[in-house]
Amino acid sequence: MVWTPISAGEKGAEMKHEASICVTPRLSGQQRQELEALGRACRAWEPVTQEPFLDEKENADPSRPCFFIYYEDSYPVSFLSLFVPDGSYAEITGFTLPGYRKKGHFGELLACAREEWKDQDLAFYLVSDGRSPDAQAMLLHMGLRMEYCERMMAASLEALSNIKTEEKEMKEGETEPSTSEKALELRVVQEGDEYRLRQGDRELGHCRMVSFAGTGTLYLYGFEIEEPMRRKGYGRLFLRLLAAGQRERAHTMLVQVSSRNEAACALYEACGFQVTEHLDYYPLSRNNV
Repeated sequence: MVWTPISAGEKGAEMKHEASICVTPRLSGQQRQELEALGRACRAWEPVTQEPFLDEKENADPSRPCFFIYYEDSYPVSFLSLFVPDGSYAEITGFTLPGYRKKGHFGELLACAREEWKDQDLAFYLVSDGRSPDAQAMLLHMGLRMEYCERMMAASLEALSNIKTEEKEMKEGETEPSTSEKALELRVVQEGDEYRLRQGDRELGHCRMVSFAGTGTLYLYGFEIEEPMRRKGYGRLFLRLLAAGQRERAHTMLVQVSSRNEAACALYEACGFQVTEHLDYYPLSRNNV
């Protein structure tokens, strides 16, 4: 953990409070509680839906500093975190208490994070749910343009368990079974948090799925049908089988999908998923600090 004290001279003569920046790869229990409270205060002030990223174990290298906290009088007033899942890009999220905005605190944290990771060739993205007027004003001031958005979508397992699958129209003389008949031959094989759709020895698709303890909610990611089997109804069948096998321990399935993946968006919408929130991604250039 590194503490960087900030003098009044560095911040200007008008500064009256003792300030410092904490740079750390992991949070103490007290820090976690304080930052969760900071996030709640921001969400109470305006209708933001984002949660602060607080788990370094989700990063490709959990030993690298990913939390940057701005303190005034030993209390956190601004916070920035980096989600670096594979070492090629970083998602930047942050919160600043309403009474401490437009004072450059978040900008200092951003510059500190960029400096800390300058030895890595990372693509940096500021992530916003678009619900904070102050955040949108900051993005505009920085001259940033949204590159793409991620949609969080949700569906009930009961509805997914009963989704209809498309029947393949049989032509006279054809012997290939319909999609619904094919479903009788399909099975889902689980290996830890990995799920594979199989037909005999053949793998048709795969995904990962984790549960949020005590919430009745499942998070689906990495959902994919093998290329030769796409657009034949297997995506719907896979989702239906997954939902049917999880109904005793959960009631809701979540999935995050990029707006650039039009086929996936269309599949989830057709299966009854509803958009619950969206996250906009703004790429940073080397001059955006």
